Amino acid sequence: MNESMQSELASADPATGGEDAKLHALVRQLSASAREASLTTSPTPTPWWKRRRAMIPLGMAGVLSLTGAAVLVPLGLWVNDTKVDLDAEIPIIYTTDTGVDVSCRFGIYFGDPANRSAADEQLADFVASHDWTGIGQRIYEQAIANPFVPGPDDDIQVDSQEVRDGFSFHRALDLIWGEIPPELQQAGQSSGGTSDCTGKLR
Repeated sequence: MNESMQSELASADPATGGEDAKLHALVRQLSASAREASLTTSPTPTPWWKRRRAMIPLGMAGVLSLTGAAVLVPLGLWVNDTKVDLDAEIPIIYTTDTGVDVSCRFGIYFGDPANRSAADEQLADFVASHDWTGIGQRIYEQAIANPFVPGPDDDIQVDSQEVRDGFSFHRALDLIWGEIPPELQQAGQSSGGTSDCTGKLR
């Protein structure tokens, strides 16, 4: 390929320079998040609240820089081919030890939209009305105090501090389930979640 063609292709790249550089950075961040989600973690029994029934997040949400304005992309979720309204969007707000302020969301839905039970509705009512103040900082502190370290059975294709931080953060999200009273937790129930959190810890 000659230099002229290379120059033309480089100048046509929409993710170079100006405001588009922010979009390019977001695309790289979302790609890293997707890669983390695809990695295999150590096999452990799945708690009832993590059992999924064909639950598909509607893409990673984030802040896109479009014509200079920040647009917050709504979180969304599909359950068994049905787009559902989330039962709650839990704010995950924390400050890292290095002084970085992070604000993201975790959305959750209980049950199957085609066969929603009374127990599912009770859980939905609880998470929607619960005071989640401080949960983000607690999740951050739990992730820092209990860092993920790959074991011999972990098949991690790309190992980096960022990837490990992501695993540590997503494990610490279990603190959300710890807020749910035992009497509302029923065997066989399922839930699905979606988030725009990247697991930034530093």
